[in-house]
Amino acid sequence: MNTLSNKIITFIALTACALSSSQAMADGGKISGSASLNYTKQDASLAPSADGHILVSGELTGNNKNTGGTDFMSNANVDNREIGQLFQGNGPHSGYYTMSKDGNTTTALWKGDVTTVISADGTPQTSFKGTWEYVAGTGKYNRIQGKGKYSGYFTSKTTYIVDWNGEYSLK
Repeated sequence: MNTLSNKIITFIALTACALSSSQAMADGGKISGSASLNYTKQDASLAPSADGHILVSGELTGNNKNTGGTDFMSNANVDNREIGQLFQGNGPHSGYYTMSKDGNTTTALWKGDVTTVISADGTPQTSFKGTWEYVAGTGKYNRIQGKGKYSGYFTSKTTYIVDWNGEYSLK
């Protein structure tokens, strides 16, 4: 009888650990992804009497692809709104990156720097990197918090790739 009691207690303890572990995974963890984004709206305005200074804004769409071990926002629709203050293709940029899937959304405020170099053949090569932090969520991500890093590069004048990683929790 003592052996049966021990087995029952062990089973209950293991079940409790498994449930709390799966709950912890459902409430956050490490996440990462990648997206190819295309401009749906793009605007640039030169600063008067300031050669090489430009204010840019844009709206982009695409799909998130997970690169980590979870299914967090896998194949979610992405809507990205951005602004940048550039001098000869270099400078700060910022915006809002929203992922939507099955009625759930996450919105991150991001900010970083754009760098443009001229390649040997004379074409500009533009890349960027920075940090992001969640500012809003809906549905099952209503109470989302989290932050991370991103980096990316342009593949054409109207398309870029962005890779991101970080952590999130639901408070």
